Amino acid sequence: MCIELVVSLCSTKPEEGWAKVNTDAAFVVEDFTVRSGVVIHDHSGSVIGAAARWFEGVQDVLSAKALAAKEGLELAVELGFQRVILELDCQGLMKLIKDPAAMRSSIGGLCFDISELGKSFNDFRVEWVRREANSVAHTCAHMVSGTERCLFWLDWIQDRLIDLAAGDCNSSTI
Repeated sequence: MCIELVVSLCSTKPEEGWAKVNTDAAFVVEDFTVRSGVVIHDHSGSVIGAAARWFEGVQDVLSAKALAAKEGLELAVELGFQRVILELDCQGLMKLIKDPAAMRSSIGGLCFDISELGKSFNDFRVEWVRREANSVAHTCAHMVSGTERCLFWLDWIQDRLIDLAAGDCNSSTI
């Protein structure tokens, strides 16, 4: 499988038949906790699924971002998508996912997991987007806590997530 990498300045709606998986993570260095956020858009830009999860014992920001990406792809697999764009706001992670030498990095296992999940789809691309165009995943990440560790929005999507998604998928600010 070939993973296509694309650099984009702003998020756009995926082509018809594609789903876009945006992910983000908030890393707290004082206690090595992570809050990850995932949002999945369809070709119209509508949010069709979102999730957030709390992790403990994570060593660094790159690991946090990789965990969020893995979570996003797992949700896309679970929802049955066949054509998926993983959109990240971390260029370092994007490059590691493509690089076979990444297996020797500190997040090699996570890069392997992400690559293997990518093989679950008929078509898979990884794209980079500016942080400002990733506000829905960022917001999702901040909705979990040490007491409420896992949230999913599949049958009902909060209005604020829908509104943020509309801005992310139509962003023209550079």
